[in-house]
Amino acid sequence: MNMNITKHTFSLAAGVLALAAGLAAGCAKEGKTATNEDAKRFMDAWISVHHPEVRPTGLGIYVIDDQPGEGSALGDEEYVFIERTVTDLDGAVTATTSETMAVQVGSFDAANYYGPIVLRRDKAYTETGYLEMLRGMRVGGTRTAVIPGWLNVTADYGTAGEYIDNESGDDVICTLRLVDKYDDIYAWEADTLERFVARWMDGVDSTSFGYYYKVLVPSESTKDIPNDSTFYINYTGRLLNGKVFDTTIADTAKRHGIYVPSKSYKPVRITKNENFTAITMESNSTATTGSGSTLVNGFSYTLSKMRRFEKGICAFSSLDAYGYAGSGSGIPRHAPVCFEIELVDTP
Repeated sequence: MNMNITKHTFSLAAGVLALAAGLAAGCAKEGKTATNEDAKRFMDAWISVHHPEVRPTGLGIYVIDDQPGEGSALGDEEYVFIERTVTDLDGAVTATTSETMAVQVGSFDAANYYGPIVLRRDKAYTETGYLEMLRGMRVGGTRTAVIPGWLNVTADYGTAGEYIDNESGDDVICTLRLVDKYDDIYAWEADTLERFVARWMDGVDSTSFGYYYKVLVPSESTKDIPNDSTFYINYTGRLLNGKVFDTTIADTAKRHGIYVPSKSYKPVRITKNENFTAITMESNSTATTGSGSTLVNGFSYTLSKMRRFEKGICAFSSLDAYGYAGSGSGIPRHAPVCFEIELVDTP
């Protein structure tokens, strides 16, 4: 497992459930158009056999099941929470946010996040087919649609024909449930953090927007750690639902199903810097980028304030963590996180 607190692990395609291939590289326009013409004929034939009564939407997805929700209608909200399961045209599950479904098809991994994920309603961030699926939905509703490969991309064109002429990807069938919707995702994060802090951190006050820290074991020293010095820490990182996504402690990793044999579970060395964003951590894993990795801002800011042998817990929003991209398969988009950190003796 890569060190998830390092900045180098950010990937929009990871987080959760990347579903589409991009442009076919190195092909001339004529060849690509011919390929999509064939794909269009195949899709028309497949629909005529399996769902002959279904007509395409404006951009060309095929809604084959629609169970309206009883919540409010989707308006101009920029962010939505969804659950989804994706299959190929033969019905084989290729991605799911459902733990139950993952167990059923044998793809469950304790290191993965399962649950609602955030989509931004913007073609620069989210596949066009999913944005088309959301049109007219209400909170609580579930919709299943066939998404042609040329709409299973993040691209912005005005017509179905332009997508067919310029984009290609994998045909999929998606079942999507609209869980909730928000104008301001950061207000949702702030509310979520406040509830977490009230329950698990004795309601400590925020020292800046979306950042909280509570001392668990105070230091006996009254002096700050000098800049450019090194010290060692143990830490455990969690989502606010309690899911552990990274730790330096072997027993914790095993207990939560994220143990990686190639990783050396022991305290890691920190090098302090006057600028907290330049604090670095030496890696314990033979599979990561090596020593000297910079850290997400919430984590490094906490380290900049801690003293020798202090132990504490911090919680902060995605603005100081992994943002819209999330990190790997264990940290979803727009996820507030918390870390328990302890400064320890040299290992």
